[in-house]
Amino acid sequence: MSTQMNTPRWLAALTVAAAMALTPLAPASAATITSVSTVLGSAVTAPANTVKTTKTTDKLNLRKGPGAQYASLTILKKGTVLNPSGKTSGKWRQVKVGKYTGWVSADYLKTTVGVAKAPAVKPIVGPNRWIDGTQPIYTKPSSASKRLMAQTGGTGVTLLKSSGKWSYVQAPTGRGWIESSSLARTKAKASGHSTTHRWTTSTANVRKGTGTSFASLGTVPANQKVAYLKTANGWSQVKTTRGTGWIKNTLLTNIEYRAPRPLQPMTKSMIKDVEKRYGKGLIGVGGSRSGSTGHGGGLAADFMIKNYSSAAGVKAGDEMAKYLIANHKKLGIGFIIWRDKLWLSYDGQWGAYSKGGWGKHLEMSRGWNVTTRHMDHIHAEIASSRALK
Repeated sequence: MSTQMNTPRWLAALTVAAAMALTPLAPASAATITSVSTVLGSAVTAPANTVKTTKTTDKLNLRKGPGAQYASLTILKKGTVLNPSGKTSGKWRQVKVGKYTGWVSADYLKTTVGVAKAPAVKPIVGPNRWIDGTQPIYTKPSSASKRLMAQTGGTGVTLLKSSGKWSYVQAPTGRGWIESSSLARTKAKASGHSTTHRWTTSTANVRKGTGTSFASLGTVPANQKVAYLKTANGWSQVKTTRGTGWIKNTLLTNIEYRAPRPLQPMTKSMIKDVEKRYGKGLIGVGGSRSGSTGHGGGLAADFMIKNYSSAAGVKAGDEMAKYLIANHKKLGIGFIIWRDKLWLSYDGQWGAYSKGGWGKHLEMSRGWNVTTRHMDHIHAEIASSRALK
C-alpha cells in the first residue's frame, strides 16, 4: 500500500506564498510572480460575509487587449485597486479602473480576502412612524404575548425592525411589537386631541394663580374653547375671554367639544344588565357626555362604585369587572378600565393604564387623580364595530 499523501490545499497556498515572498521582482516586461489566487483557482473562495480586493503589485500598463502587443491605455501605479470583470485570456485579466476598461497581466495582481464592512447606517433621530389610532404594544410579535403598553393615536415611534406583519418600535414608554398595519408613515395628530387648545367641561373660574386662594378674573361657560399655554400644579394657564389666567385641570379637556350623541342601544342594554345585577354596589352611572370619544359617541358608561376605596368596594368592583369580561361578546364590550388597569377584548389581557400610554389625553388635560385613573369607577366601552351592527 502506498504511503504517499496528497498535499493539503492550505499547505500548497502557504508554500506558494513563501516562494513569492522570496522571489525578487522582475521588470514590468517579465512574468515571474504568480498570485496565490491564480494557483489555487476556486480554492480561494470568499465566504458570503467577506470581500475580495485586487490590487497591482507593481507599476504596469493597462492594455487594450490581452497581450503585451496591444497598445497601453494608461499606466497603473503600484497598489491600484482594480475591479475584475471576470473575463480572462491566458494570464491576462480584464479589469475596470476609473474610466478605463482594459487588460493586465495576472502576474502583477494580488487578490486578498477580507471581512466585508457593514454599510454605514445613519442613525434615526426622532420618530419615523406614527400610531394610527390607540393601539397595544407587545413583548413579542404576537397578540398572545404579554401586552407592555397601549399608545394613544398620533404618538410618534421609531421603527427598529420588522417581522412579518409586526413591527418592533421604540415608543415613549419603552420598546415592543405592534402590528405594522397600525403604523402610519406620516405624522398625524391624535384623533380629536389638541396640543394648543382646551375646552371647559363646566363653568370654570379663571384665576390669577394655581389655586383657589387666588382671585378670580371671572368665569367662562362650559364648552368654551381657550388657548393653552402651560401646566403647573394641576392647573393650566390659558387665554380666555376673561384674560390670561389659570383653570383647574379637572375642568378642562383637550378634546374639541362636540354635542354628545345619546346613549346607543347596546350601551343602554349593558347599563341595564349591570344595574340589575350590581345596582346595590353603585352610587350612579355616567353615560353620554362631551370630553371623551366613547362617552361623546354614546358608547361608554362609568359605573361609580360605592365605597370604592374600601376592601368591600374593591371586591364589588372586581366582581363587576369579571362579569363584564366574561360576557363581553354578548354585551359588545371593546375594553374596560378599572383601578388603573386596562383590559382589551382584542387580546384578553389586563395591562397598565396611566403608565401604559392609553390615557394620554387625560394626563394632558386633567392630570392623574382618583377619577382619571379609574380608581372610583369602572369604564366599560362598547366596540364601535359592534355598535354599528
